Amino acid sequence: VNALKGVKATGMSSPTAAADTRYGTLVAPNLVSVYHDHLFNFRLDFDVDGTKNHFERDVYRQELQPASHPRRSVYRITPTVPATDLAGRMNPGPMPSKWRVVSETAKNAVGNPTSYEIMPMSDYMQLLSDQDWALKRAAFTKYAFWVTPFAPEERYAGGKYVFASDGADGLMAWTAKGRSIKGTDIVVWHTVGMHHMTRSEDLPVMPLNWSGFKLRPFNFFDRNPAVDLR
Repeated sequence: VNALKGVKATGMSSPTAAADTRYGTLVAPNLVSVYHDHLFNFRLDFDVDGTKNHFERDVYRQELQPASHPRRSVYRITPTVPATDLAGRMNPGPMPSKWRVVSETAKNAVGNPTSYEIMPMSDYMQLLSDQDWALKRAAFTKYAFWVTPFAPEERYAGGKYVFASDGADGLMAWTAKGRSIKGTDIVVWHTVGMHHMTRSEDLPVMPLNWSGFKLRPFNFFDRNPAVDLR
């Protein structure tokens, strides 16, 4: 438990309870477990049917229909393909999206480009100020998705020494170069995690919490490959 010092409250009916629990939860007498984050970044080195790939965000958008149409609205998909690693810094927006790595050379039987989808399983969003040293050192937590051209020396999202970093290396510095990420060998970096609103059940240690993502083929096969699976 991350404890807050100087807690006077012994219960939530104590006069100081409201002030003492401004940044955490009272989990025992004189003990507040502060709110904090659990964050992880995954380096996903994709080669979908070769190395000529791009990253695509497919956004669902409402489309209103003419007055003569029996339906008032439908939805369509609007693809966005970032051209540079600077534009490849992305966070989920208000509209639902799919996130895919797409081949620029291969197609399935009906002509759809083969691809793999990244399916996020967390609703994490960075809440720290850009001036916070925690964010300067772990700048990879600012975006859910980063896309870079493959570079063998770029292996660690926060740079080689994240706990002592001054921000000179890592994803924020690399993607500031504006390198091309379209039709080339790309790496997708996915940040997942949770804002931990602490609870009494987390004393003395949090028992379990799931956070991650899934990968699934998207137009990669010509049909369901599991139909004849034995």
